[in-house]
Amino acid sequence: MSTVNIAPEIISLIDEIRDDKTHGASQLARQAVGVLKTAAERSQAKNAKEFLIEQKEVGGRLMSARPAMAPVFNIVNRLLSIVLAKATGMDLNSIRRLTIDEADEVIKESSQAVAQIAKYGSELIAGGDIILTHSYSSTVVATLKGAFTKHRNIGVITTRSGPGRSGEITARQLSSYEIPVTFIDDAAMGLYVPIVNKVMVGADRVCADGKVVNGIGTYQLALAAERSGIPFYVLCETLKFDPRLGSSEVDLEEKETSEVVESGKLPPQVKVKNPCFDITPLELITGIVTENGLLTPEQVISYMGKAISW
Repeated sequence: MSTVNIAPEIISLIDEIRDDKTHGASQLARQAVGVLKTAAERSQAKNAKEFLIEQKEVGGRLMSARPAMAPVFNIVNRLLSIVLAKATGMDLNSIRRLTIDEADEVIKESSQAVAQIAKYGSELIAGGDIILTHSYSSTVVATLKGAFTKHRNIGVITTRSGPGRSGEITARQLSSYEIPVTFIDDAAMGLYVPIVNKVMVGADRVCADGKVVNGIGTYQLALAAERSGIPFYVLCETLKFDPRLGSSEVDLEEKETSEVVESGKLPPQVKVKNPCFDITPLELITGIVTENGLLTPEQVISYMGKAISW
């Protein structure tokens, strides 16, 4: 059991990330780094050694908070690795400053990666296209916004994305950019897929075997797209590539079962499940758009080892 005392406000920030079921993985990853930065700024450590122990404890809690989201683990692990590598011989104040500065830098790099993906992704969209998306992704939203600045005649269909509010967030954000949006129930995705030109979704993890973890319902959408011959693109930064785990090893997390059915509505012997994520095989994916460009399915696994350099 850990003997490190973590401030209640830091624990509360970690709990916010753990319980968040609406924001995308990239946003939560940057939020996790923000928690480490806040912990550094407010640390009551008496010396450099105590400070580093505290940072590792906070980092460990953050990395385990969202097990399905690779970027949370990767970005926290990256920041801790950088700090530990550079901290030798530094005093407390110097290490604190180093941690804060490096946190700002990794957040900046992630934001720049999303901007680059939006540029590449928008180039895949032609004038007159209708794009279908599912499960909130800030990267997909940025891509569609970029495409709309070039082609004012594109349209978007977004699913409800489960009983949560992620699809509503997508619809509201796109509408705020004056992009024409149609909002549908998840069960209707198969009906609408044949009339769209492309499907674009985000990702929470690209596993070592190339399979993609994303919001529940993505797999069904990929199957429907393949059946209709519609290109299916995944947009995600390489921060989401995880060579550590295959898809069978990923904890897909669970949401409250009350989202599926109210408590007491069914006999007690009926088991209710409400998974947050599902797994889409690579063969159903046309390509993965990263900050380094478009990867074909054949390139994804070979690229995996090079994608994470820390």
